[in-house]
Amino acid sequence: MFNNIKKNLYFRKSNLLFKQGLMEKKIVPFDDEFYEKMSHTYFNGIPISMHIKYLKPLPCMDGKCYDRSLFMFFCFPESVLCRGDIKNLELSYGKEKAGHGWIEMGDYVYDPTLLMRFEKELYYKIYIPFNVSKTTTEEYCSSLECKALYDDITKTTIQDLQTPGVKRINLIASIPTVQEMAEMSNNPDFVKELNEHLASINYDIQQILDDFDLAVDGQILDDFDLAVDWQIKF
Repeated sequence: MFNNIKKNLYFRKSNLLFKQGLMEKKIVPFDDEFYEKMSHTYFNGIPISMHIKYLKPLPCMDGKCYDRSLFMFFCFPESVLCRGDIKNLELSYGKEKAGHGWIEMGDYVYDPTLLMRFEKELYYKIYIPFNVSKTTTEEYCSSLECKALYDDITKTTIQDLQTPGVKRINLIASIPTVQEMAEMSNNPDFVKELNEHLASINYDIQQILDDFDLAVDGQILDDFDLAVDWQIKF
């Protein structure tokens, strides 16, 4: 019973702090400038801005904050990649599912699940992170495997996705699925941004197949070959 009282008090206090933070503009949604800065880094042929804004995981999909915070980390060399347990997840789902991922830049926390920027001090008051590890770009790239992944993603340009770009073949594996997700989302902004991106890279699946002389059922390389298991790499 005492534990339930403590739990209720925590959630009541955190909700009040969250609402106050919104009112005082200490918590704000990611703005257009933030998304624009992520729009020039690509994973599986899609701008990371679209991964973050539209390709959000379902509530039943645990752990996607690790992938999404890593995507954001790749877009901002000055950012710090954070992993830790947070109090609201611990109290809601238990210690085994308390893990969360986010990035920090300066005095701010950027949460990939809530899609909001928090003043760091307030974020730590609300979510009370513990067992926190922090990794800079330099520290991340000290591992050869992680550096290979970092370089592969951060050095990919839009020209690599256009003819005769070295990453164009990867579009065969990723784009049809994203197109289907956009159609099912009933989100016209998602559909519009995706179509604009596909137009900018002159996406044509048949033309790509013809260029590379591949059958539809042939072997297709994918960026996931390099990023086999994100959680091993942070």
